[in-house]
Amino acid sequence: MVIFVSGGGTEVGKTYITLQLMEELSRRGYRVVGAKPIETGTAQLPPGKSDGELLLAQTHRLNPDAQSLQLSDISPFRFELPSAPVVAGKVEIGRVVETIEWLKGFGDIVVVEGAGGLLVPVTEEFKMVDFIPLLSASPLLVFDSRLGILNTFLLTKFYLEKNQIPFVWGVNLRGEEYWEITHPYLKRFNPLFFQTDISKIVDALLKIDPVKEGK
Repeated sequence: MVIFVSGGGTEVGKTYITLQLMEELSRRGYRVVGAKPIETGTAQLPPGKSDGELLLAQTHRLNPDAQSLQLSDISPFRFELPSAPVVAGKVEIGRVVETIEWLKGFGDIVVVEGAGGLLVPVTEEFKMVDFIPLLSASPLLVFDSRLGILNTFLLTKFYLEKNQIPFVWGVNLRGEEYWEITHPYLKRFNPLFFQTDISKIVDALLKIDPVKEGK
């Protein structure tokens, strides 16, 4: 099984949520592998603090069958420039797919963290969201409680529903100010909160019937 973690943009808490998701899945007895196939802006980060390095460390901690994995195995496309992948460097889509398929041999569930938001361009013809059917993945969308969450959430919801892609979503509560304002509207969509509902989120993800390529 593949879970694909994306969201409304960058710096919304995808890596934090991916780590929590791996922890909960491992607690349930699943062998998990974290992957960050594309990462940009690596030059700005101290050693050991990039998303790929954090996911590799979590994989090593939780999965005894994945001790041989190295950073290049779970994060093959790494670019120094902090930008969309299409600008940062050349990404080979086929190699990303091959990487995830290979990683399945090390665990029961591969948790893939995307780069940036759902519609960020990876190449001129390929967007981050296109990985979901290509990997037959169950998507988890992360939104954080800051100004602009309503527009970002509704645009994302519209796009996925229009393209008949089932998804699970949750709110990363990093602050209360905007959440108190937006909650009266968002509560009609029964939002889940990563800080308190990670178990419910995992339950929902495990029930998704993933959309496959060409479906």
